[in-house]
Amino acid sequence: MSAGRTRLGWAVAVAGLLASCGGGGSSSPAGTTPTTPDTTTYANSIVVGATAPQSIMYAAATAASQATVTNTVASPLLPLGTTPVLAEHVDASLPGLRVVCVSGHGETTNVVPDVNLGVIAESAAVLFDTGWHSVDAMGTWSTAVASGGAWLGWENCGVKPEGAPSPSSRLVPTAAGGYTEDVYDGNPGTTFQAIRRNVTPIEVAAMLSSGGLLTLDDPLRPLQLLLRAYADATGHVVFVQSGTPASGAPASARGFVALYVPGP
Repeated sequence: MSAGRTRLGWAVAVAGLLASCGGGGSSSPAGTTPTTPDTTTYANSIVVGATAPQSIMYAAATAASQATVTNTVASPLLPLGTTPVLAEHVDASLPGLRVVCVSGHGETTNVVPDVNLGVIAESAAVLFDTGWHSVDAMGTWSTAVASGGAWLGWENCGVKPEGAPSPSSRLVPTAAGGYTEDVYDGNPGTTFQAIRRNVTPIEVAAMLSSGGLLTLDDPLRPLQLLLRAYADATGHVVFVQSGTPASGAPASARGFVALYVPGP
């Protein structure tokens, strides 16, 4: 939702029953909602603020309850135990992974502040099952640069009464090894604008390194950025970008985790 729109209240958000992710939506399989939860363990999940992959149990929504995630290690957006999932994104062509979002103020998309105002959820984790594993990030990025293809970002899921499911950004590697990214503010077809980010090859190389890149795009939200690559046994490849509040960041600073999948 764009900056000019009125902030949504919880009652409106829940009544709308429209989950969206970043620029406009989350997706979920169509069909009848079961009455008992279907649970799946995602053993290699990437969680906002966590330094190592976590094993998280996901319970699908039922006719009586919303979806939940259960974990045994606390993190900034996922306390110990079970947390309701407010919105999520899944892709039928990429089995074994999903983006989950929880209640909060999701008014940033990766490092860009003050977009999608009124969104009341934050990306909390990218869930990977054991079919997915980390791969050489540097080499995978080099392959992405050579191919020149676009990547669609899914992050900052929210609840809004407008718009069909859509990604939160579109990233295109440059020939020199950096990338340009159009961050979506609003919903395509309604109130919408794209904010262009230009990221240099040096900055991308830092994100791919073990230490990551310190970004001060928002001085009130300094983040340590990492860019990592993951693949499954069938050859699917995705990137995950994560931002963790840097040392000395205000207590109010929030991190993020974003999934990037091949796109048009």
